[in-house]
Amino acid sequence: MPLGIPQDYSYTISVGDTAEIYATIYKDEIPVSVDDLVNVRFTIQAPDRSQSTVPGDLLDTGEGFVRWMDTTNPGQYRWVAQFAYTSGEIQSTTGSFAVVDPLNPPEPTPTDVLIDSVWNKLEDCFDSEEGGPWLRDMTLSYFDKRKIPQFFGDALLDINVAPPETGVTLGQFTAIMPDGTPDPSMPLLTQGILLAIIRHLMRSYVEQPTPTGAQVVYEDRRDYLQRWQTIYQIELERYNRWLALWKRSMIGLGHGKLLLGAKAGRLLPAPLRTRNIGRGYY
Repeated sequence: MPLGIPQDYSYTISVGDTAEIYATIYKDEIPVSVDDLVNVRFTIQAPDRSQSTVPGDLLDTGEGFVRWMDTTNPGQYRWVAQFAYTSGEIQSTTGSFAVVDPLNPPEPTPTDVLIDSVWNKLEDCFDSEEGGPWLRDMTLSYFDKRKIPQFFGDALLDINVAPPETGVTLGQFTAIMPDGTPDPSMPLLTQGILLAIIRHLMRSYVEQPTPTGAQVVYEDRRDYLQRWQTIYQIELERYNRWLALWKRSMIGLGHGKLLLGAKAGRLLPAPLRTRNIGRGYY
């Protein structure tokens, strides 16, 4: 499941259909029993940001359930399920679902295409629902597609400051070509955004507690930082190669046609030709 996001909490239905929302609360990575819960309430936010709070049902499995009927507006619906414990403690979990009009699907914007191209490189990463970074436990935040645009600026800055300095914008990478395809340079920005996200993910794995003083069995995620660093180095090598090739077209040196060791290069004195053969052009 992608980056600790429960797949069951994000799905798509058609306009006018019923959304059946199930929510599970965990404690120490174990679903809380229904015997420890008093009630559950759901707050659903529609695409226009209006909110409604309704009581939900507690199932025998400990899951909270509500059947949401108001799905007339296409867009992303977000919900929060708030569980009340018998001890008086209150805990929440979140999720979302999308409502689409199957007869009039919205045209993806260039930014949507870019977000999807980045997400396709991340969505197969998996972990347990409540596991993963210490950051998740402290902030109650998931990393999902909605956060990808926050890294656009980092990627554009990396591209623009690389010599020769440029001033390209997001619109130049996400422009649609006459044949309806994205700009051929978009994979470069996609790769830059991916690297910025990986750096973010590595930071979230820095503070991993180590159980000491007892024999315990636990899921050790401390080496996730090193694993992401390995992926980062692989992707960084590809990115640097692409960036150099893309920048080369802006230097104005043209394209090399002959090496100095070719026939035309023989006009140079032998020592000079020998020293410079194979160097080629930038």
